[in-house]
Amino acid sequence: MVTIDVRHDGLGRFERVRAPTQILAEQRAAALKARWDDDFKRRPAIREADAKQYAEDCTRDAERAVAALTSILIEALRVAPATDWSPLYDHTPYGEAAPVAPLPPQQEREPQPSDFPRAPLTLMTLVNPRALRRRRETADAKFDTAHNGWLYLKRWRDSEHAKAQAAHCEAMEQWRAREAAFLDRQAKANARFEALQQGYRAGEPDAVTGHCDLNLLSLERPQGFPVYWTMSYADGVVALDYDLPNMDVVPLVKAVKYVPSRGGFDAVVLPDAERERIYGEAVFQTALAVLHTLFAGDAADVVRAVAFNGWTNYVDSAALRPGRACILSVTVDKALFTGIDLAGVDPQACFRALNGTMSAKLAALVARC
Repeated sequence: MVTIDVRHDGLGRFERVRAPTQILAEQRAAALKARWDDDFKRRPAIREADAKQYAEDCTRDAERAVAALTSILIEALRVAPATDWSPLYDHTPYGEAAPVAPLPPQQEREPQPSDFPRAPLTLMTLVNPRALRRRRETADAKFDTAHNGWLYLKRWRDSEHAKAQAAHCEAMEQWRAREAAFLDRQAKANARFEALQQGYRAGEPDAVTGHCDLNLLSLERPQGFPVYWTMSYADGVVALDYDLPNMDVVPLVKAVKYVPSRGGFDAVVLPDAERERIYGEAVFQTALAVLHTLFAGDAADVVRAVAFNGWTNYVDSAALRPGRACILSVTVDKALFTGIDLAGVDPQACFRALNGTMSAKLAALVARC
């Protein structure tokens, strides 16, 4: 595997390019540098104060990344593993609001005959019977027209209200069904948690590994760390195959500086020896943090010991294909481990004192630091 370091001072970027052959590595490096050159040409002009702030932010991010890798064990000790999972029970009420019932229709006042008085009597009307009849019929016709219109509108509104009520009843039935399904799923999930706790206290293997899984999921990990493991339990011993990160999680750049004379940035590269030291510390601290989390979370005292195997994925430079190897292995009794003051130990020395073993590559790496 051929490695080429690519740096761009204008952007303050640094990256390590890997490829199976020299030609391919050079092509990848040239393509990356060309892309960075294009980004640098197209970037908008920035004020010097903003450029300095950007450099400080990049430096701060790099420092935080390194600090996270070297404080894994301290962070694990700071948070007490959960021994009671009842706070995880779901008691949230059903969130969907019930359908709103339709309001009764608004009805106007029913027209009355008195609302349509007859035309005033005149002498001509009094002496003309036809005029009298027409006077009466005109008033009655106005009343009939108004009352029929009011009656039609009332019937139409009553019909629409009945339809809305029927639709509301159907919507309520569907809503109650969804609510019942939600509460049923919630009850079943809570019952599984309860069964897990009871099985864990009884030492049932599946329940014990489930309890340990929940504890490991609560463990804080730096960015880029894998969250994968397999586990088994028998006769008080938890056998754990746990994925550890590779060297890629360690930053290549430790600081970025702004150079006003050329309006660009300089990337201060983290030396390889320092990166190897940080990586070694990170994996040893991870192993101890995992052991602490499993033992501290064992309130029922069903875990007598833990057999920890730390695995990592890598690229085999000889075979030019992905590889996987166990780089750390240790078996620890709970009584021995819980007597160690983890806050004041050297992680690598503590791991060795527990008769832990490491792969030849990791041993050579930490020996150079």
